[in-house]
Amino acid sequence: MEKSIAFPKKDLMIELFLAEQNLDHSQELFWNKIKTNPQVWKCNDVIEDNFWVVAGHENHIVWYNDIVEGFNISKFKIEGKILEYCGSKLELTDVLNELMH
Repeated sequence: MEKSIAFPKKDLMIELFLAEQNLDHSQELFWNKIKTNPQVWKCNDVIEDNFWVVAGHENHIVWYNDIVEGFNISKFKIEGKILEYCGSKLELTDVLNELMH
């Protein structure tokens, strides 16, 4: 059974498209290496909800928090489960800079 999510994929794709317009060359190269086809993952931390995961790098994922309308980084151990909820309202550029360094 597919996980349900309130935030439509088409809206996520618009957010990603707009965010990608602000990437510099090194961020764009890195982003193209780590981005994935968006998948719905479950978070059971502070808040219990489903979110779109848009990239993975080592033991971290990049996901979009539609509650605060921003990107976040979290660790993961099991695919499909976000370990820690983050309420950050980061731009994709900020998230990529953090992962790159």
